[in-house]
Amino acid sequence: MRSARSPLPLRAEEAPPFCEAAAAAAASAMRPGIKLFVGNVPEEATAEELSELFSGVAGPVLGIALMKQFAFVHLRDEAAAARAITQLNGHQLHGRRIVVEPSRPRPTNTCKIFVGNVSAACTSGELRSLFQQYGTVVECDVVKGWWQREGPKEQQKQL
Repeated sequence: MRSARSPLPLRAEEAPPFCEAAAAAAASAMRPGIKLFVGNVPEEATAEELSELFSGVAGPVLGIALMKQFAFVHLRDEAAAARAITQLNGHQLHGRRIVVEPSRPRPTNTCKIFVGNVSAACTSGELRSLFQQYGTVVECDVVKGWWQREGPKEQQKQL
């Protein structure tokens, strides 16, 4: 059933085709390795700082996506992820104990979309309120920066 105000589908079986295409593209573009969730990240923490912390116990860090109070860290293999979880879960970072655990996939029948050119002053709560009129918002993050390390030369890129 569609809302009179909502041009977007509200039921999973009505999901627009771009969701399936986006999921397929994301799956083929995923970097190899294991993705960890890092919670309770202090606001003053940087991607470079997290990279140094994780590489010190788990080896090379393939990439980091740092959001407000949490991050995703990509490591080479399960052994590296296990070392990071064992040694860094509960680690004090800027006075806060971080949570390090395996990343869990998004719930099924959801679609992740990217919204660009969002004002730096916009909060996730404001963005959530804007999109909530079209259906249930499962997750909403305002990403302020993204960092990754790539290639044999391990070049760093700040977006």
